[in-house]
Amino acid sequence: MDHSTNHKTEIGYFQNKRSEMLKYIPATAIRILEVGCGEGSFCRDLNRPDREIWGVEMNEAAAGKATEVCTFVLQGDFNTIYDQLPKNHFDCVIFNDVLEHIYSPWDTIQMVKSLLSPTGVLVSSIPNFRYISNLITEVLIEGEFRYKPEGGILDDTHIRFFTTKSIRRMFDEQGYEVLVHEGIRPCKSWKEKLFVNLTFGFLKDARFKQFATVAKPIRL
Repeated sequence: MDHSTNHKTEIGYFQNKRSEMLKYIPATAIRILEVGCGEGSFCRDLNRPDREIWGVEMNEAAAGKATEVCTFVLQGDFNTIYDQLPKNHFDCVIFNDVLEHIYSPWDTIQMVKSLLSPTGVLVSSIPNFRYISNLITEVLIEGEFRYKPEGGILDDTHIRFFTTKSIRRMFDEQGYEVLVHEGIRPCKSWKEKLFVNLTFGFLKDARFKQFATVAKPIRL
């Protein structure tokens, strides 16, 4: 494990619960896969006696802990272990703050189509580059684009950056119908809220640190 991975472990990178994402998981979903499941915190909240929970995790130590929670855990990169995953099987495939870490996320969500059951959906949480704190502090004030090791929108493991428009476009271009797309984790500072309000709607999307999306493949 390299230094950066050790640091991610220290700041709780693999223990993130993401309880705000639970409402986007269909109650009817029985076979669920979380890509980037960490130690299985979110999977633990999804667990029901009737559910089959799968996890994919690159970090070996985190994957080991996830086995205590998940029905099945595959350790490795999604593209590498893809062939080991059952096809037409999952009612829900989850990417909680994962797609921005992937070089070609559009190819990844295209691959997910073959994993989904006929009624299956893909659920994602993706950081919003236009988040007001990021715009004011990093872009306007500092005039800097410096990656940071402690997480956040400019996390040093992020490869791709998204806004609400580019998230929608990615799903549209890969043949998905977006069922739900909404901002989560709004800013709390009154100064940031005031700044957003003064733009008369132009920066309304900048209130949110992330966007949650539920999408299903368009079946022809």
